[in-house]
Amino acid sequence: ADRILVLQAGRLVESGTHAELLASAGLYAGLYRANYASIPSLAAFQLPTINMTGADAQVPIIYKANLSYNRYLTDKLRAGIAGFMTLGRNNYAYVDRNMVAEPFFRLANEGNRGVYVPLTTMPASGAGDWLQGRISQKVGRVLELTSQGMVNQFAIVADATYQYFRDGEISASYTWNDTRDNTSYNGNVANTATLVLPVKDDPRNLSNLTYSDNHFRQKVVVFGTLPSFYGVTVGFRYSGIGGTRYTLISGANSNADFVGTNDLAFVFDRNEEIVPANIRTGLQAIIDNPNASQSIKDYIDTYSGRIAERNGGINGFYGVFDIRASKRFRLFKTHSLELSVDAFNVNPSGDPFQIQIGVRYGF
Repeated sequence: ADRILVLQAGRLVESGTHAELLASAGLYAGLYRANYASIPSLAAFQLPTINMTGADAQVPIIYKANLSYNRYLTDKLRAGIAGFMTLGRNNYAYVDRNMVAEPFFRLANEGNRGVYVPLTTMPASGAGDWLQGRISQKVGRVLELTSQGMVNQFAIVADATYQYFRDGEISASYTWNDTRDNTSYNGNVANTATLVLPVKDDPRNLSNLTYSDNHFRQKVVVFGTLPSFYGVTVGFRYSGIGGTRYTLISGANSNADFVGTNDLAFVFDRNEEIVPANIRTGLQAIIDNPNASQSIKDYIDTYSGRIAERNGGINGFYGVFDIRASKRFRLFKTHSLELSVDAFNVNPSGDPFQIQIGVRYGF
């Protein structure tokens, strides 16, 4: 309600907004503090979430450094190499201070994973109710803004440019990159910030620096133009990237916290007899499947018998090839007409590609 009217014995004794009435410390405020659930303006089922700024929260800082060297080997060939370092500190991260400090019990068969609700409240499905793991039952989550986020990125870039014939040119670059962090979400949207970090059990534990969601290992870019012929210019570009990362998730709220999709998978050892037969059979079926990527097979083998590491999966190298041809016609004075044809994602794998025809009039 925009305005609340407070009646006592049929007589209007107070009126105002919720905040104004609380500040006046009158009848409404007394009733609210005695039993807030009975106030019509706050439904009994409403569960408030508190957002707060931690006492140690700081402004995020980025430290950058780079070193480069370029040299013309000939008047038409230039080569260079550069190194880059980026260190991010005090990045924003939210943690729930109304979640019990220690797990009620642990799953010995899943890497001793902690569960943050009492065992007696766990349903047969194994999906615990996070409400049972609160310190105070009067509020929902108490999300504190902290400055625990950090990122380390290092990269080396080698590139070269070669000019040939009259106006032909080709450039190429190779990037080696390493990016690690303890949370890849750096923002102050409280609820969203807590949804994206896969964890073993305690979502407040930001001590592990692993590969970032933004990590890639190598990138190759080659682009150039052929010498023009009768005013026709043909250009091409190849862009490839490899070593991006992904995470295996358990598919259940294994730690019974608020977020049901942030639990790292435990990869059962398919060679252990104690592991249920259906799980061992399923894992072996993936390993034996010729259509399954080698990446997922390596992920399973690497973390067999333990919790899968965040972003422990490694994608292979993938690239796309684009071609562009264009010709400009001079009409009169400064007016011109340019026709172009672009072919995107041209590759021998048979993946769909797109052709785009364009006309541009300039004056």
